[in-house]
Amino acid sequence: MSTAWGDESVRKSNVPESMYLMGACVCDLDEDFTRSRLNTVKPRNASKLHWRDMQPKLRFKAIDAISGLGLTHVIVAAIPLGDWNTAERARRKCLETLLPVLEREYSVDRLVLERRDKAQDARDIRFIDALRSRRFIDSIRVDLVAGAADARLWLPDQLLGSYGDWRAGEHQYDGFLASVRTIVISAG
Repeated sequence: MSTAWGDESVRKSNVPESMYLMGACVCDLDEDFTRSRLNTVKPRNASKLHWRDMQPKLRFKAIDAISGLGLTHVIVAAIPLGDWNTAERARRKCLETLLPVLEREYSVDRLVLERRDKAQDARDIRFIDALRSRRFIDSIRVDLVAGAADARLWLPDQLLGSYGDWRAGEHQYDGFLASVRTIVISAG
């Protein structure tokens, strides 16, 4: 069984349609190895590698470093975001789609997501428990961790950043994104 590392992103500007994204990278690499690999592109004063805080040159270097790791990447995109009423509803539908795919198709038994605030985290856990009780998922566990605590959480941030830029018309990440599984869901 494997572990996936996940993150979310909302894109509203410079894209044809606003979108809520949830992505996961299946990665059983050691945290120290991942951190040392990504620290080479992390801005010096930053606590973590975060797409929106990086210059384009560093973004390209980060994607190049991640590409060399040979990981499996999955994105679930709720497009257009406006059809979902709220980002929280889009998040739930993305989780409802992503978790069974990770568990059944990629043999993932643990998804680590970046922690949000206490109330949001509690809602996530209740929703995941409901998915389990309704048999959408079986045994996959979801843990919530602070983003700076583990460098493997930086991977999906970069994944979603590159995909968002691609949707905005920037194609320098085409090679990387060609190997990413993307599932687009609609509110309809």
